[in-house]
Amino acid sequence: MRPRLTAPRAPTDLIILAVLALWVLTVGLGLRDPWPADEPRFALIGKQIVDSGQWLIPARGPELYAEKPPVYLWLQAAAYALTGSTRSAFLLPSLLAALGTLVLVWDLARRCWGRRTAFWTTLALLFSVQFALQGRSAQIDAVLCFFTTLGLYGLLRHLWLGPAWRWYALAGVATGLGVITKGTGFLPWLLLLPYALARRWQWRGLPEMGRDWRWLLGPLLFLATIAAWALPILLLANQPGHEAVAAYRDDLLLRQTLTRYADPWHHHKPFWYYLAQVVPLLWLPLSFLAVLALRPWWRRIRRGDARVFM
Repeated sequence: MRPRLTAPRAPTDLIILAVLALWVLTVGLGLRDPWPADEPRFALIGKQIVDSGQWLIPARGPELYAEKPPVYLWLQAAAYALTGSTRSAFLLPSLLAALGTLVLVWDLARRCWGRRTAFWTTLALLFSVQFALQGRSAQIDAVLCFFTTLGLYGLLRHLWLGPAWRWYALAGVATGLGVITKGTGFLPWLLLLPYALARRWQWRGLPEMGRDWRWLLGPLLFLATIAAWALPILLLANQPGHEAVAAYRDDLLLRQTLTRYADPWHHHKPFWYYLAQVVPLLWLPLSFLAVLALRPWWRRIRRGDARVFM
């Protein structure tokens, strides 16, 4: 017989996960200053937002800051407004995002495969190299990861355990916030492609949904969330005397988004770079465990298991 991993019983499993998460992600919090190159910039932009009261368009000194969408910078500002100290505030957005991601992963795994799987899945994520690094640094990626995970969580609560239209609607809001955090926040919606194939092939493991007007809620809320920020920018940019806002609009929406994807001016890497050179090392132990799981996954897919396929 194969050895079977066991997990602590409830609520000991949650206590262990909470203690380990706080140990990995919070040790040294408030004891260091922001490190170059990005952390000082983000922290100071957040401070300037609070000091100036200008929340709609973040600025770096006298210049509007168009290199990144504003959600992460708003969170930096909120953390500074809450603590009054740059040293105490600048890591809080990533910390809270990482903790939120762990909670979402644990809860979805528990609902789908039980507490034992949830415990080991969350533990593997917590000790993954890149996840721990991003959760302890003032970078956008941890916050983007949270909104991406929240979008996936809402979609899967609906597609796997539904119908759950409220969670589906929340996925629309979460992915919209993900886009305003970083342009790739829309990616959870690609999950609908394997879902549609699994439904067409009548694979097992998916609840009956049928045709319902509420399928429109997700995309509409996704667009509405983005529009709540983008429309004021577009309207202001068309007003006389706001040439700086027009330049901000063009730089953020065109150069930093469309041009960056179509004709990037930095980070020139082939399409396989991250799969071959980043994921194997920085996703440990998840990358190693994924290799071990390939054969079981393939067997489940051949049996028509829609959840594994998705």
